[in-house]
Amino acid sequence: FDAEWLALREAADRRARDDSPLRILRARWRLLGWTRILDLGSGTGSNLRYLRSRLPTPQEWTLVDRDPLLLKHAATAVAGVTLTRIVGELANEGLAEVTRSHLVTASALLDLVSESWLRDLSLACRSADCGVLFTLTYVGEISWTSQGTEAEEDSDPHDRLVRDAVNAHQLRDKGLGPALGTEAAKVAEELFHAVGYDTWSAPSPWLLGPEDAELVGALIRGWEEAASEQRPEEARDIRAWGERKRRRVRAADFDLQVGHLDLLALPATSTGTPVARESAPTNAVTSDPDRTEYHRQGESDELADAEPLPDCRSDPAPKLSDRRRSRSEPR
Repeated sequence: FDAEWLALREAADRRARDDSPLRILRARWRLLGWTRILDLGSGTGSNLRYLRSRLPTPQEWTLVDRDPLLLKHAATAVAGVTLTRIVGELANEGLAEVTRSHLVTASALLDLVSESWLRDLSLACRSADCGVLFTLTYVGEISWTSQGTEAEEDSDPHDRLVRDAVNAHQLRDKGLGPALGTEAAKVAEELFHAVGYDTWSAPSPWLLGPEDAELVGALIRGWEEAASEQRPEEARDIRAWGERKRRRVRAADFDLQVGHLDLLALPATSTGTPVARESAPTNAVTSDPDRTEYHRQGESDELADAEPLPDCRSDPAPKLSDRRRSRSEPR
């Protein structure tokens, strides 16, 4: 993905993310004195920008991405937050960094990876006894409605065609083997349960309207291209669908919901064993090479002071009638 696309989607991502799992994460973070965060497929650092003010400091971030140009955009000027950038592959440098981490996180990534890679990640996380936070995993839901209505728009006969073709296209190999696509969140939860983790999930749909016209236009173009590649025999109908949607965007007569899910996974029990950080790889660029290392601590009285832990396993998705309110409310 290029920097322009990542910048275009960042505001919608921030609105969509559900902070309920963060209350649970902060309690574990304080209890064990966590500090080190590994962000996989970091892009320009949007996950860092979102989480740095929502987790206790100090924080030591390691960002891994294959694109050095994207990583150059990642920066932090927040007190108590340090940053290391690593140019590398998720299957190599990404998995290797798990052993030095307290929290592994990724945003809008899981639907692009394979089950094999995700299994390796779950085993590496279990070995490191670290927490996991995956956000904005696409779950296959694309729903159009007319502006201000609740009933799903059924007047376009090709909405289902495009959605199904896009979801099938998601299963193609994105560099780590056949992608999990819309099953990624479910598979991730199963894999982390299998290695002894507790999990919490919360819906985080994009709720888009006329004020998001530029992003929606980019989505329509991307879906057109993916659907046409997947079903070339239907390309004419798909292009016609795209033109109809663009007319609705220009007329500001639409609401669009794109389904995502956030997943938090934490070891059911934690040893609190300190983790020693190894030397930074030769391809790492650190913003603070002389920083103090912080390690996990054992249990403390902080547990008694922790925030109440909500059960966000089954939070309902926002109703379509809540879209306008959800877009405008501050997060």
